[in-house]
Amino acid sequence: MTLTPEQTRLREVILTGCAALVLFAMGLAGFLLAGGEDDTPTRSGPVLPRLADDPGAVYTIEITTKEDRFVLQEDGEGWALLGRGGYAADAGLAARLIARLSALDYAGPRTADPARHSLLGLEAPESGGEAIEIVLRDFDSNVIGEVLIGARRGERGTYLRLPGEDQAWAADGVLPAIATPQDWMNLDFLALGAESIARAYVVPVEGPPYFLERPGLSQRNFALRAPSGWQLITPGAGNGTGTVLGRLRFRDVRPARFEERPIARYEAETFSGLRLEIAVHDTGGARWAVIRAIALTDDAMGDALALNNHADQLAFRLSELTEERMIRPLSEIAERVTRSEDAP
Repeated sequence: MTLTPEQTRLREVILTGCAALVLFAMGLAGFLLAGGEDDTPTRSGPVLPRLADDPGAVYTIEITTKEDRFVLQEDGEGWALLGRGGYAADAGLAARLIARLSALDYAGPRTADPARHSLLGLEAPESGGEAIEIVLRDFDSNVIGEVLIGARRGERGTYLRLPGEDQAWAADGVLPAIATPQDWMNLDFLALGAESIARAYVVPVEGPPYFLERPGLSQRNFALRAPSGWQLITPGAGNGTGTVLGRLRFRDVRPARFEERPIARYEAETFSGLRLEIAVHDTGGARWAVIRAIALTDDAMGDALALNNHADQLAFRLSELTEERMIRPLSEIAERVTRSEDAP
């Protein structure tokens, strides 16, 4: 359709006005994120210059979020989590974190208004904000680097600011997932394989102890061997409890020091002769497992030694699902048998 000269001029006016509005909105957004300052600050080079000069000097890494604070320490052979029984931390993750912090470079200023820090994930954790505070120290406890990490900036960037400064910055470089202790720990080390488990003995919090057994590798279901007078509600009702150590992931770790006695116990034995004994403790509503491995055959000695070395003097927090499967009462998987002579 051919436009008249008047329609052509009207369309040009509308397009020009729309473009002006878009440019105004972009300028306003930039003004707000830059803090509304006339004098734009500049800073270039490494965000943490001391760390960039000597990344090998890092001895401790302190990480603080609004949910938690934890410290990692280099122990000569690797990294360990202090306060969690010296549990081994992921040395590869520590190396990646230090390398990426060393490589962070300033890319430009952002807001200097504390009221807008939360927009970039840079409100301090002690104020309930989303920022991750990282402090790196050397062997003499001198600070090598200290930074607040905020939200990601696209695929290759990060928002950050330095403690004590209101000015926020965009930086080139992103960090790996490091915000929780679970990011640093191998908590899925216990995986016997469901098909390898031959029998399980359970002392639940409530109700009678019971014993489950699978007659052979070719048998799928566990049978209830004790106590007498009970039968499983379905042929596979005991399988969840019998195979709970087939593969599981714990939620946390702590020293195995408890004032109270265990509230429940669980034992599992494999066809190859490895027995695991687990004492379940309750602290503040959380359930913790203290693990001991016993080799009943020569073939199981290596596995028992490795598990005991990993779990020695430590307790591991159970997830709710694992706890429910491991120490469920007998009444949830079996029912009493009514004999004919007992019937009225």
